[in-house]
Parts: sequence; C-alpha cells; structure tokens
Amino acid sequence: MSAATPARRGLADLPLGWATEGEVARLTGILGGGDARAAAHAAFHALPTESNLLFTGYVDLRSAELQESTLLTPPATIGELPASDLPDGAAALIHISARGVATHLGAEARAAGLTVEPLAGETPLAGAEGDRMTALIGAYWGSGIQITLARGAIAAPIVIKVESPAQGEALMTRIAVTLGENTSATISEEVIGSSAVSNTRTGATAGALLATTSEVTLGKGAKLRLASIQELPEDVVYLPVRRHDFGANAELQVAAAQIGARLVRGRIDHQLTGNGSKVRQVEVLFAGGEQLHDLTTYSLHAGEKTVGDLLAKGIFAGKARGFVKGVTTIPRSGRGTNSYLGEFGMLLSKTARSVAIPSLWIDQPDCERAAHGSSVGPIDQNQIFYLRTRGLTEAEARRTIVMGYLEPVVAALPLEEEADRLREVLATKLDSAFAAQSAAAASAA
Repeated sequence: MSAATPARRGLADLPLGWATEGEVARLTGILGGGDARAAAHAAFHALPTESNLLFTGYVDLRSAELQESTLLTPPATIGELPASDLPDGAAALIHISARGVATHLGAEARAAGLTVEPLAGETPLAGAEGDRMTALIGAYWGSGIQITLARGAIAAPIVIKVESPAQGEALMTRIAVTLGENTSATISEEVIGSSAVSNTRTGATAGALLATTSEVTLGKGAKLRLASIQELPEDVVYLPVRRHDFGANAELQVAAAQIGARLVRGRIDHQLTGNGSKVRQVEVLFAGGEQLHDLTTYSLHAGEKTVGDLLAKGIFAGKARGFVKGVTTIPRSGRGTNSYLGEFGMLLSKTARSVAIPSLWIDQPDCERAAHGSSVGPIDQNQIFYLRTRGLTEAEARRTIVMGYLEPVVAALPLEEEADRLREVLATKLDSAFAAQSAAAASAA
C-alpha cells in the first residue's frame, strides 16, 4: 500500500487523542453526566465501527486527519442575539458554534412559550449503547441545548445555525427538541463553515471535526417539519446523528441536503412506537471531487398502522463516493405498517462511485405495504435526447435533468429564501462538476 493511498480505517482507528477517561472526568466536572458519559465512553471503545454486517465493508474514514485536534468545551450559558439577526419570516434563531450558544426568540416564539435552555448534563443519549458514533458524542459532547414547545403551534420556522470549528478543533454538540401533545412547529437547520479561514481545496484531508445530534421527541399528535442544509467546507469531518421518537399519531417531515464536508458519516433513527405515527423523509446528497458521504437510515415500525415514506437521492461527480443505506424493521407489533424505502444514485463521471442498499426486516405478515427500491447509474441518455429535441443544448439538458432530480428536497424547505439559496448552491456545484469533467476530457484528448 503506497503512502498516497492509506488503508481504510474505521471510527475506532481515528487519531482522537482526547477520547480518554480523563476527558470524561473533565467534562463531567464542567457539565455533569458522569454515569452516562462513562457508559458511552466504554461503549465507544468496545463497539465495532459498524455493527450491521450488511454495511461493514463500506466504512472508510481515511481522509480524517484529526490527530492534532483539540476537543472544545464552549460556555454552557446561552447568550442573547440582537433582534436584527433574526431572519425575515423566522420565529426564532439559535446559533451554535465554538464560541457557545446564542439565541433570539421572536414575538411568535415567546407568545407560544418556546424555551431554549442548556441541556442537563445527566441527559443520556439514546442509542449510545449500540452505535459507536453515537457513543462518541454521548461521551464527549461539550455543548447542548434543550428546545421545548409544551403546547400550541408556531407557524414560522425556528432557525438553527450550526457553525463548524476551525482546523485542529473538534466540536460535539447535542440538540434536543421536545414537542408536547398536539403541538406543531417547523425547524430549519443550517450547518455552515467556520468564520475562521478554512482550507477548502478539493481533495484536502480534513482536520476539523463537527459531530452533532438531533434528538426529537414528539408527543401524541405533535407535528414537526424539519429541514436541514449542510454546506460545510471540504476540510471538515461531519458526524450527524438523528433520533426521532414518535408518540401516537405524531407526524414528522424531514427534508435534508448534504452538500459539503470532506467526509460525512451520518445516522438517522426513526422510532415509530406510537400507533398511527408517520414520517416522510426526503434526502439529497451532492458530492464532488474526493468527497465521501456515508449515510444510513434505520426505521423501527413498532406501533400499529405507522407510515414511513423515505426517499434518498445522490449525485456524485469527480472521484466522489456515496454510500446510501437503510433498514426498515417491522416487528410483530407493527401490524398495518405502510412503508417505502427508496435509494437512488446518479453518477456524473466514470470515476464516481455509489452504493445503495435498502433492506427490509419483517416479522409481521399483516402489512399494508412494505416496499423498497434502488438504482445507480448515469444520466439517462433518452432524457437528454428528448430535451434536445425541444431545443436545449446537451449541456442545458444535463443541467435541467440533474436540477429536476434534486428539486423534491429544495421544494420541501420551509423558507423560500433558503430554497432559492440552495438552488444557487446546487447549480454552482453542478456547473463546477461539469466544467471539471470537460477539462479532464480535453486533457485526455
């Protein structure tokens, strides 16, 4: 194996010098949660990097260069942002960074009784006992907030901005959201780069680590729309963990876009334990250069007559890699489940690679629907031909097809301003990918 191509490595092999009992003790002294942290620390050092044998062969974290990183512990207090920072049309703004947490609640949020408080240190992180990445955050998180809406509804979105640390730094933050019975809200999440100077050259190894959780608890009849746009620089490792617990008849709509970061390894868990609970998830990945996106969704349909409609679409250019995986589990208690899991990849270059693995684990014969589908391939030449017969050039046809492929996530964003910005980001990245492809073809000629 040449020095230029290091061997694959898993999460346990990452050079995290701070993942020690001493660090657990230090964080306990500042934030509390000693027992929960100690249990997560033990799990992190004992669990395999990937517990699912179907997915073990796709773990690849070699681009993470975190041996010099320092784990950050931002101030636990929550600061106040000026009213001028509140985006137009938003109910509240929450900003999370290496400097700490700051918020501004608009009139609608205050009237509804929305609260944003520091997360109690003893709050355990569900799933840390069985997943190594979750255990990493559970043991070493240094910043956390609890967002609560006990009653009523907030129509305007709650905007959460999460800013990555600078090179040589690691930030682990937890975001817990609790909605009471029959409440409704919208959350718009933006995961962005640090304001510090960042190395964004394509193919760069990543020396900054951002690990986050989204821990959502939905009471009976609660409804939440959650939109997330991740556009980190390509020198950041991003480890997102999402867990959603559903009460009876609770509903969740998720629209997520993964665009940036050198390395993304994410996990989503839908715990549909409440009878009649529903989740609709649309996720888009767009990786170019040498980016690697590794995303897995687990859905447990433990309640009766639950609904899960999950769709993931990936675009991969250059030498990018994409692993899109999912498991839908329907135990004996999941009578009347209606579920669909679709994973699709589009390759814009001959050197890009994508893997799609949808899986069903079913122990209940009385299901309304339990379906899955997947495909990976280049742009359909028949579609290009059709659009060219309508007067478009080949470049215009390719651009139209790709942007249309991505539109379901863009259209699901709650703020039109965010949707327009995402379209611009996607279009810019697409044009860059096509330009690089044309330049490579010209140089090879």
